[in-house]
Amino acid sequence: MNSLKNIVISIFLLSFNLFLSSEVSVGDFFKDNEFNSVQISPNGQYFATYMEDEDTSRIVVIERSTNKIIYAHSFGDDMFHGRYMWLNNERIGVAAAKRFGSLASPRELGQFLAFNPDGSKMKMIIGDVTRKATRVSRSSVGRSYFEIVDRLLEDDGYLDENHILVNFYEKSYPTLFKVNVYTGKKTKLSTSPAQRGNILLDKDKVVRVAWGENNSNQNVFYYRSSANSEWELHGQYDYGKGTITPLSFTEDGKNLIVMCSINKSIKGVCEYDPKKRELIEKFRHPTVDIEFAIWQRDLEEPIGLVTYDGKPETIWLNKEAANGKKLRALEKTFPGYVVREASSTIKEDELVISVANDRDPGGYYVFNTITNELKDLGMNRRGWIKANQMAEMEPIKFNARDGLEINGYLTRPIGAKSDLPLVMMVHGGPHGVRDYWRYNSEAQFLANRGYAVMQLNYRGSGGYGRDFLQSGFLQWGTTMQDDLTDGIQWAVNEGIADKDRLCIYGASYGGYAALMSSVREPDLYKCAIGYVGVYDVESFTSVGNIPNYRAGAAYLKQVIPEDKETRKAFSPSKQVNKIKANLFLVHGKMDRQAHFKNYEILTKALDNIGKDYKSMVKDKEEHGFVIEENRIELYEEMIKFLDENIGAG
Repeated sequence: MNSLKNIVISIFLLSFNLFLSSEVSVGDFFKDNEFNSVQISPNGQYFATYMEDEDTSRIVVIERSTNKIIYAHSFGDDMFHGRYMWLNNERIGVAAAKRFGSLASPRELGQFLAFNPDGSKMKMIIGDVTRKATRVSRSSVGRSYFEIVDRLLEDDGYLDENHILVNFYEKSYPTLFKVNVYTGKKTKLSTSPAQRGNILLDKDKVVRVAWGENNSNQNVFYYRSSANSEWELHGQYDYGKGTITPLSFTEDGKNLIVMCSINKSIKGVCEYDPKKRELIEKFRHPTVDIEFAIWQRDLEEPIGLVTYDGKPETIWLNKEAANGKKLRALEKTFPGYVVREASSTIKEDELVISVANDRDPGGYYVFNTITNELKDLGMNRRGWIKANQMAEMEPIKFNARDGLEINGYLTRPIGAKSDLPLVMMVHGGPHGVRDYWRYNSEAQFLANRGYAVMQLNYRGSGGYGRDFLQSGFLQWGTTMQDDLTDGIQWAVNEGIADKDRLCIYGASYGGYAALMSSVREPDLYKCAIGYVGVYDVESFTSVGNIPNYRAGAAYLKQVIPEDKETRKAFSPSKQVNKIKANLFLVHGKMDRQAHFKNYEILTKALDNIGKDYKSMVKDKEEHGFVIEENRIELYEEMIKFLDENIGAG
């Protein structure tokens, strides 16, 4: 583990030699991050950081006065940590989790452990310690068993340092409890009128707002004027017609600040007047949704909003807020980098900041807001990566054949601009997921080996508003694939890509898109790589962990046609005779999301017509390879396959 460095930095500049390029090892790209996050304790005496490898994770606690590790917690082999946070000055809470393949974050199991910085007074304060760790909890389908609603912090101290407020989701209607962080004793406070949603407290810690769903699968929004008032239904919207998501009360406590998408397709931020039941728009980007808000603890309202129209941009709602001023000054200290607050002391006299960009996975610093002293913690996510050996990720946009604007990113090898072998790299999901401007190991690896990489937020992706999202529903095998084709044609017409050296690659839905595009455009791609992909729609909608729960089944019904003939037309496995591209198929036998049966159905169809393909199957892997040696082998074989088909050399 890297030691902490007490280095005062007045300015930090990175100069990139655009003509310096050397081959970086596969292992350097696909080893696990060394540090994933850093949380400073409320009083500033400790740091806690999350460290992960292929078998487990650890929460490591560092005492700042001695610069020594005083405790490292692990749940054991094949177990990981989910959320972790300081509950008070001497108590840290960590959620138990399990990973079911590398393409998803560890899924929480409904257990929350608390202990002191030295590991003493350890107690499971939420959940049943006897529950089997292999059990897939509700979190595996998008809902954890509990949500920390409030740590009962004041501006400069604690309202109650022995308790936290927790919403429990073991029943349809979330129930709020006060939980003792030492004993786990629970005291029931209230039950939400909305199902499977969340709540908002006012400054007096009274539940005043609730939102979620009803029995008709509609989004609902409730409000009450006091703890003794009856709940009033203030909004009821059919699924897919938008939502109101409360963020906070206004500074005067009279109105609400909300995310709003019921009145327009793009998600913006509005002020809601509960007396008049009116929305007043505060900010809405013309193209992209608000991703998240930036806060300052002593202020009720968010001080900034972050959008990703190409590169990230912060819209400062309160330009006088002290933290906003500090972050803007730090952005000048780190030109070309994204600077975010990762955690802070309770008085916000010290901030842990995260610094990263498209070429640098980045790391963590501590900033004293009183003295303006900035210290490098030596906690880099991937410290072995050298930014001057990485390639720039360029935002791009073009119009699809029907006129719809498509956005994405292009990563070209350092010093190369035109007539390049190009890999179309398709993100999974597909709906609600998108690609971002940030460091991407796969894109950087391929660029380092001489390949241009295109990543598109095709229709149906998230982040570009409700209309854009829904334009991909029921279009898996048609216009969603056309967007990818149009992106390739744009790159060829712009002189970026060599039309004779094109390949398409993706994982999960991206694997589906790779094979489906090869079916629809047999003369376009020289090769296609499907990684844990969906290849047979009928099988995907009946086998595995998605169709076997209510929300998953409802989702599939909304985005995939039910007509059998259309499902066949959307299935690469039913049209293998159209594929000319050379294929590389990769799967884990234990995959329950894009069930391994997808691989079996596709390869059987290929075998029946005598179509050759390259294959890699791992017995102990699930939805994405977790074992490091398997990941490295995958990308070594991927480069061999690409070199043989569209060689960068």
